[in-house]
Amino acid sequence: MTTLVIILNKIVTFLINILKIILHKDGSVWPGYIASKCDPDILNKLVYPKFVIGVTGSSGKGSTTKLIAKILTKNGYKVVWNKNGSNITNALTTLILNHTNPFTKKVKCDVLLLELDESSFYKVFNKNQMTHLIVTNLTRDQVARNGEPILVYNRVKDSLSDNIHLILNADDPLVLRYTIDTNNTYTKYGIQRYETDYTKPYNDTLDSAYCPRCNKKLKYHFYHYGNIGSFYCKECEFGTNPLDYKGKDINLTNRFMTINDHIVKLDHGAFFTAYATLAAYTTCNLIGISDEDIMKVLNNDYKDSNSENMFRVGRRKIEMIDSKPENALSYEQTIDYINEQKGTKTVVIGFDNVSRRYALNDLSWMYDIDFNKLNKKDIDKIYCIGRFRYDIAVCLKYNNIPDNKVVIVDDYKRVLPNKVYNHSKGNIYVVVFLDMMAPVKKALSEVRR
Repeated sequence: MTTLVIILNKIVTFLINILKIILHKDGSVWPGYIASKCDPDILNKLVYPKFVIGVTGSSGKGSTTKLIAKILTKNGYKVVWNKNGSNITNALTTLILNHTNPFTKKVKCDVLLLELDESSFYKVFNKNQMTHLIVTNLTRDQVARNGEPILVYNRVKDSLSDNIHLILNADDPLVLRYTIDTNNTYTKYGIQRYETDYTKPYNDTLDSAYCPRCNKKLKYHFYHYGNIGSFYCKECEFGTNPLDYKGKDINLTNRFMTINDHIVKLDHGAFFTAYATLAAYTTCNLIGISDEDIMKVLNNDYKDSNSENMFRVGRRKIEMIDSKPENALSYEQTIDYINEQKGTKTVVIGFDNVSRRYALNDLSWMYDIDFNKLNKKDIDKIYCIGRFRYDIAVCLKYNNIPDNKVVIVDDYKRVLPNKVYNHSKGNIYVVVFLDMMAPVKKALSEVRR
């Protein structure tokens, strides 16, 4: 039966890939759905490789997974990973079965590397099959689906077996809580002080402010963003330090950082890239890749991770930035990245869908974002596009952005290029959700000037 289900998964994937141009689907979900209906326990009947690595968290898991896959592949490992970003159960089932020998039941790779949805990865396979789990952060994200971060924390905790090696972002108090609530071996990574850090909370939306061991309020040496930073409890030993892997001396302009006294390049100029790089470095080093071999990949095979979404029209540089809704901290980091760029800037911002998973259009997360950061002299104009353009404009007004800076564009495919190129100045930064990337890029790149 297992052999037949594996073969069926491969056949359905093949057929859907033939039809994907017509269906506009990548074929990642339906094969796994059908296979699971035939045998709900199919993934627990396979023989897995030595390393089964999961990457989960509210944000950063996709970037982290991509970097780990790159380092491992360049060092000779055969890696199976969900490079298309599909991280829910049926998509993962499709992926795993398509790389499984139907007769031996072996998953054909050295490393199975999976970006995992933090609220549902417990459904994928038996908890004993994973060897390593990276937790990037646990913050308010998709609240309509996930609820509060502590609920996500508990879902992950309940999915762990004691043999899984946890790789934890120790700058997040909720993530670090796994060190006291579980019996797992763990490795802590974190980033030391950066030039834009602050010593008091920037806003009132901290996700975790109290010690999980003694319930006293945590003290911070500094904050990177939100509640992410270097913290400690005055009453007990709970806190960021000591770290097993330290990131420091970050230079986002020249794109490098130091990890445990080794200089490595960053593939993008946003602060969250430093966390993804540090997590990938930590993981690969733990499974046996030397510092030198990791640095060869990061430093010699360097390529801007967002290069395919950067282009020029005339003298103006355009950068497309995929920033998913429903995560205020992640969205605000995109704003921070834009602010760190030099020169006059124009910002295009919007989304047509709050979520691709459900129809609820919860916009409460937008009011946790400090859009006032865009109220700078070097921000010339802010164009609001997409189905929720008026909601974005209201949020900007609520954050004291002057009316003469905000432009609402009803038809972004036809009207946006003319407005942007003829009525604004500077480089253009487009902050949109994934489904708008292609049409907005096409509209801005094909304009005739």
